[in-house]
Amino acid sequence: MGRVVWFTGLSGAGKTTIAMAAAERFSCEVLDGDTIRDFFANHDFSREGRERHLLGIAKMAKMMSKHTDVLCSFITPYEDVREKILEILPDDALMVHVSTSLEVCEERDVKGLYAKARTGEISNFTGISDPFDEPKCAHITLNSTGGEGGSVDDMIGQLAYLFEKPKAVLLPGRWQPLHVGHEWLIQRELDQGKRVVVGIRDTPVSESDPYSANMRNRMIEHRYEGEEVEAWIMPDIEAISYGRKVGYELREADDIPPEVFAVSATGVRGGNRANVSQKVM
Repeated sequence: MGRVVWFTGLSGAGKTTIAMAAAERFSCEVLDGDTIRDFFANHDFSREGRERHLLGIAKMAKMMSKHTDVLCSFITPYEDVREKILEILPDDALMVHVSTSLEVCEERDVKGLYAKARTGEISNFTGISDPFDEPKCAHITLNSTGGEGGSVDDMIGQLAYLFEKPKAVLLPGRWQPLHVGHEWLIQRELDQGKRVVVGIRDTPVSESDPYSANMRNRMIEHRYEGEEVEAWIMPDIEAISYGRKVGYELREADDIPPEVFAVSATGVRGGNRANVSQKVM
């Protein structure tokens, strides 16, 4: 499960610059005016139109966050809309205020948008003819005015802790399908406070292995939604080869209860195929 970070601030504050640099460092997806234009074209800049547009993007970000970290860069001028966005996003989402004075934003405005707004050529322009509410719901404030401690690298450094993830325990296998024995192995690691990555071998569909890798992935995501478990589809492997001092250990569970050890995936497939399929549809 990924994290969503939503950047709010005036036009020219540096939101997208920070988001793009952070995305490159932490391998995130970015949603901003350019990346969502083909999906959410907005021509209604009334308060109601902006709200509909931003809430739609929030729903998209939530969906994407099931698979990756997502950085959203939008002016988001109204406090009540920011609060609604946070209600849509996952519980660990953060609102970041990229704080820059109006004067500095105007100085940075290479497109001349502020000048057009001041002459009335552009209407409903945030900061000039439309308000920018103080972001009271923001979890973090980044001062992007410039000067000491205000470089892009400095500000990204303040966000680094958001994307640091603990080491995980990899459990590779066919998972054909998920059954009580698998669940015992996963729960064993969760009970020790570990983050679990289920490696699903991309084995071909056959009479004896009827579930595709994508369906097995969906089974695990459905079963462990909201928990520290993620599923990856990995190439089919014939061996695990490692060198010295690789930084991790290979260990085999030697305390599996007899009733769990006796569970056969073949038996599960034969007797419960229909139920499993219905469960993940």
